Amino acid sequence: MSRINLLKINFNDYDFSNIVDIRKSVFTDEIGIPESKLFDKYDANCDHFMLFDGKQIVGAVRFVSKEQTIKLERMAILLQHRSKNYGKHAILQLKEYYHRQGYSKMILDSIYSVRNFYKKCGFLEEGKIFQRVGIDHVRMSLTM
Repeated sequence: MSRINLLKINFNDYDFSNIVDIRKSVFTDEIGIPESKLFDKYDANCDHFMLFDGKQIVGAVRFVSKEQTIKLERMAILLQHRSKNYGKHAILQLKEYYHRQGYSKMILDSIYSVRNFYKKCGFLEEGKIFQRVGIDHVRMSLTM
């Protein structure tokens, strides 16, 4: 089993620059999403986590709270660390963390081509395919 460690940080922390680099690498360099779309008004107030494999940073994710629902957003695993189950193990840990915080449901808007990864984590597709930043997405949810 791949070991993953999580570090919760704030938008104003010095370490947030690592999240900036991860988002640029995954979303802009690989997928082609404009840098202007990588950050928004929610970044200042949501929960950010860096993912570590014990030696180095392998990815990042953020969560936005909406009543009893927590929304997983901007999950990014660096290319060289994919297919090692880091993302899946991070989601399992974060599901437990937010369940203990009183949340009953986790949602996300998955890029359509990676929805099967989230299915392996227990998420179910909801609704129709929609476009965001020129890329097909689908809403997914997980009851906790």
